[in-house]
Amino acid sequence: MPTSCDGLLTSDILFDCDNAMTGGMEVNVLLFNHKDIDKVATTFDPTNRTKMTNFALKATKTGYLLQGIKQVNALKFELVKKELGPDKFKHTFAGLILNLSSANKLRLLEMSQGGLYAVMVELKWKGAASAEAFQIAGYDSGLELMVNTWSSNENDGNVSIELSSKEGYEETRPIVSVFETSYTATATAFANKFLT
Repeated sequence: MPTSCDGLLTSDILFDCDNAMTGGMEVNVLLFNHKDIDKVATTFDPTNRTKMTNFALKATKTGYLLQGIKQVNALKFELVKKELGPDKFKHTFAGLILNLSSANKLRLLEMSQGGLYAVMVELKWKGAASAEAFQIAGYDSGLELMVNTWSSNENDGNVSIELSSKEGYEETRPIVSVFETSYTATATAFANKFLT
């Protein structure tokens, strides 16, 4: 994929007033085991490595739904300056687990064993032709469970979690847009948890 490695701009940075940004995410989030992603079958726009044209999991693998409400979940990235190599991006997903059931505690226990994950969300803002609605974090290096906090007297008794890039293993790019031929096709794949 062509990209500028010399730190020089290659095009304008424009404002699309017909598709002005708004904050927030839709309530449901998908979590993926990083090792379940099929990186051979996953494809990108040949001119833009931040645009994924097909997201694929290995056979029989699936995403896992994290149900939310309102705006309890958030996704972000930030630049990490490097002295001895190209700069990278730290991806962070912060959210709430809304039920302290035994089943959900088991999921937290599984995640605390050092697994790597990717996170896909749907933004409230969709962009032109709804091509920017779905975003994935952690595709390149994976995210680890870094925060897992519960208190009976805080957050209405919900569990706070944070998945983020491990220091020294940040991502090579910002979060990636996922658009599989149309918004409807991508939304359907999301609803089906990308099960192949």
